[in-house]
Amino acid sequence: MSLPAEPFFQRLVEHAAVAVIATDAAFSIVSWNAAAESLLGVEASRMLGRPLEEAVPPERRAPLAKLMHRVVQQGEMEKLEVRLTDGMTQRDVLIVLSPIPGEQEWGPAQGVAAWVLDQTPRTRLSERLVEAEKMASLGTLAGGVAQHFNSILGGVGTFVDFALTSGDPQAMRRALQMAAEAAARAAQITHSLLSFSEPPSHRADLADLTEVVLTFSHLVERPLTEKNIELLLDLHPVPIVAVEANRMHQALGNLLTNAEEAMPAGGQVAITVDRRGEDVVLIFADSGNGIKHEHLPLVFEPFFTTKGLLGGDRANPGLGLSVVHSIAVEMGGRIEVQSDEGHGAKFILYFPVEKATHGYE
Repeated sequence: MSLPAEPFFQRLVEHAAVAVIATDAAFSIVSWNAAAESLLGVEASRMLGRPLEEAVPPERRAPLAKLMHRVVQQGEMEKLEVRLTDGMTQRDVLIVLSPIPGEQEWGPAQGVAAWVLDQTPRTRLSERLVEAEKMASLGTLAGGVAQHFNSILGGVGTFVDFALTSGDPQAMRRALQMAAEAAARAAQITHSLLSFSEPPSHRADLADLTEVVLTFSHLVERPLTEKNIELLLDLHPVPIVAVEANRMHQALGNLLTNAEEAMPAGGQVAITVDRRGEDVVLIFADSGNGIKHEHLPLVFEPFFTTKGLLGGDRANPGLGLSVVHSIAVEMGGRIEVQSDEGHGAKFILYFPVEKATHGYE
């Protein structure tokens, strides 16, 4: 393949502001313009006649070769993101591949055109935005920790002062008991916070998701019956998904606690395991009070709660659903919530099928 004979089009390609590379049918480079020299830091004389794959790092060559063959065979545009490193310099580029048609448009392509775009500023901006979001979340978390521990420690101080000055042994005992309960609440919050700080680890207690759900259901069915809550299971044949049993039990336990608080007079809890497209899903639904629309975006935020620290008979620091979210992400999945106020809540955990072991369908 050769560039258009007209000098005008030759100059147009050579002096274009975007890096343009062209190959022949064997994917050998036949054109490498000045913008490509500047962006990629390699002179055209060193690249002409060489395979296009050599323009990218070794770990990205196989994906690039696969995309080039697809472009030629299907005649459609493909894209590939590449990170280039040259000493202390790091640059992110987007390679857009398109077929170069032959003399007859319905015939095979005569090569591939690669348009290389510098994505570094956009990537850096995206990274800074992610970092800013992390810092904002950290500030929210720190504020929540400070608020809850301040309330708990204030209560402990009050109970202890009362115990020291009270002459009534029974009242003193009650005050110390309340101080101990407050300390236990602080320990519970600390334990929940550790779920965020512990790095993901490969544990030995792996079990199939469906098996974990069956075991969990067996353990909680009788206590739920005593609370007038009916447990319903709907388990479909799905690929085997290996999960950490203890962590998954913790997630299900937190979801159940959330459901029980939403159904003080009883109701139904339904657990479904099914397949949706490329995911195995676990659906945890309750028939409780539901969640207000304005609260839905906040339910997985640490320390978000509508019940208050001393709501009900026990402390509610608002960490249960945050821990569930953390566990789902740690296991390579994701979670979303659906709810209408007054009509229950539904939590859906997605686990990619590609991470599953296809033991049965």
